[in-house]
Amino acid sequence: MTGHARATPEPEPAPAPAPELTDPALYISRDLSWLEFNQRVLDQALDDFHPLLERVKFLAIVGSNIDEFFMVRVATHLKKLRGGHDAVSVDGRSVTQQLEAIRERASRMFRDQAACWEERLRPALAERGVRFLEPKEYTAAIKRHLAAYFRSEIFPLLTPLAFDPGHPFPLISNRSKNLAVVVRHQRRTKFARVKIPPTLPRFIPVSVQDPLGATHSFAFLEDVIRLNLGELFSGIDVVGAHLFRVLRDTDMELPDDGADDLLESVHRTLKQLRHGAPSLLQVDSTMSRRVLNILAENFEIEDSVIMRTGSRLDFSDWMSLHRLPLPLLKDAPFTPRMLWGLPNHEAGIFDDIREQDRLLHHPFDSFSAVEAFVQQAATDPHVVGIKMTLYRIGANSPLIDTLIAAADAGKQVAVL
Repeated sequence: MTGHARATPEPEPAPAPAPELTDPALYISRDLSWLEFNQRVLDQALDDFHPLLERVKFLAIVGSNIDEFFMVRVATHLKKLRGGHDAVSVDGRSVTQQLEAIRERASRMFRDQAACWEERLRPALAERGVRFLEPKEYTAAIKRHLAAYFRSEIFPLLTPLAFDPGHPFPLISNRSKNLAVVVRHQRRTKFARVKIPPTLPRFIPVSVQDPLGATHSFAFLEDVIRLNLGELFSGIDVVGAHLFRVLRDTDMELPDDGADDLLESVHRTLKQLRHGAPSLLQVDSTMSRRVLNILAENFEIEDSVIMRTGSRLDFSDWMSLHRLPLPLLKDAPFTPRMLWGLPNHEAGIFDDIREQDRLLHHPFDSFSAVEAFVQQAATDPHVVGIKMTLYRIGANSPLIDTLIAAADAGKQVAVL
């Protein structure tokens, strides 16, 4: 008698339990994720693959990005704390914990920015004939040149303002760079604030011969002001001058009840933003605790809003270095495709898109095609309305004048 063994079937595996969507481990912090994105931008500044001035540009972009981060995201968290809201987010952190994590990560990023400049980009630029001089490197001829520049270009724009019990603390505008000046007069120590003029270049060309023969040599604007403060405080001993800057809350909150006129609400809110609560006070590493305490008291902030820096402040100013006439240190110029351009194709744009759709891919297609399209729409008698979204327009965009002219001509113009 023969038999056949039958295998016992494997039991079906139990279905995996559905994930608990409230589990904080499933989520990452929006703000810490953004800082990691900005780290990847900074990594481009460290990458030798890019031409040198392109790397400087990435450093400047990081500086501008992190300013905006503090003015909006960090300011929003601080506003919640001031309002007594310390709720826990989906990633399991309270507002207080989020701010602590942001501060720790942002502090490291500020250090990485400084190291990128001081240890990588600045020496590399010096090797290519672009030097940035420290005051100890000024020769007698350079000092005379910079003193003359100070008297003619800087001195007329400076307005020292004292701050003490008899003088109210001046309004420190958002993102402005300032010197907290300590002076001694009649055996008394006094304090003043000197705003560094934003209209002047951060990097002052040194036209006299650089001792190391660099093709382009620059002095920092704040150094030149600091070295010549004696002319501003005549007859008073200048004990010290420390650089600082403040970032303020610029997150606009408009009423959504429809009661106010939108334009008036925006206008009023923009005025209020001048006095937005500080979200970051950056000070140089040499500032004494006494001066720092005076600033903190007048800004009405805690130590958690203050960060010391051992290097330069506000790397967004480094964007201006990309204008140096050194094409070998930049990416090769790129010429976008011209789909339509004024004035040759102005008459045929509507005929063209009537035949087939056109997809514009910027920056590979020139934005002048959009400008030509809108300009034709603004002047074509058959067009009765223009509705569009504009994102981050330039300060002097020709589109705005074109759209205003279209509205003045009686066309319905609605732009977000």
